Amino acid sequence: MQYLILFSFIIHIITFIIIRHLKNRIDNMHAVEERVDAQVKSIEDTLALYLVEIKEENEQFIQDIMNTQHSSTKNKPKNSPSTDSEYNTKQSENYIPISATDQVEDVVEHSLAASILHLRQQGLAVNQIAKQLNKGQTEVELILKFQQKK
Repeated sequence: MQYLILFSFIIHIITFIIIRHLKNRIDNMHAVEERVDAQVKSIEDTLALYLVEIKEENEQFIQDIMNTQHSSTKNKPKNSPSTDSEYNTKQSENYIPISATDQVEDVVEHSLAASILHLRQQGLAVNQIAKQLNKGQTEVELILKFQQKK
């Protein structure tokens, strides 16, 4: 009888250990899910900021174009006899053919991501990189974040 009680006690201890182990696994899975959710939210926020920045730049660009067109129509003389055909004739007279390809040296251009990563490796801050490449700070942060994921 004492052996059965001892055997039952050992089985209960093993069962509690297994239950504790499974609970730890479930807790770890919840922690991973929370981290992934936080990263997704961070990326969504960054993309939203990036889109807002692009929208503002586009609106500014459209405004600049409208101002340029408006000022060019004001400066254009009203009695000017120029027409589209005269304009095309002037453009064809000013046409300069593209030089032969054997005279052109190959130029290696780095991608934006490569340039950003290179500047980051040199120890520059995000705002310094954005200023040097004439890009938005959010765009630089976004590219750095995407490169960290790879």
